[in-house]
Amino acid sequence: MKLDFLLLVAAAGFLATYFHMVFALTAGRVGMVKLDFGKGLSMLLFGESYGGNPPYVLGLISVHLNGIVFALIYATLVGPELPGVPVVRGLIFGGLLFIFSQCVFSPFITKHGFFSVKTHPRAWQTAVVAHTIYGTILGWISPIL
Repeated sequence: MKLDFLLLVAAAGFLATYFHMVFALTAGRVGMVKLDFGKGLSMLLFGESYGGNPPYVLGLISVHLNGIVFALIYATLVGPELPGVPVVRGLIFGGLLFIFSQCVFSPFITKHGFFSVKTHPRAWQTAVVAHTIYGTILGWISPIL
């Protein structure tokens, strides 16, 4: 792998994560449930380290690093194995991330239950759209090995 490939994939992951987060934060304006991934990750990762709430910027950094790591996994391991044009590959990958987040991360790591039913019964809908946005942008911009 060359450095320019890694930088392009990291930039694609950063942008896809940014638009994923912006939608989740503004979903309340279109009648969906607002999700704050930055706050959630800062509380999950650093909550016990601080007396009060941990700095919000740590959560934002964590979310973006997470998105970049998943972009690298997509571009090197998963994307080459998926069928279709790049945008379709990205959508499939976004769907796989959604299933993982709702069936593994939410119930076992954050304790929000399958499809986040312990937080809000419609939170999964916002997560579907957010992961669709992430996958679409990632598939559109990111190169694949």
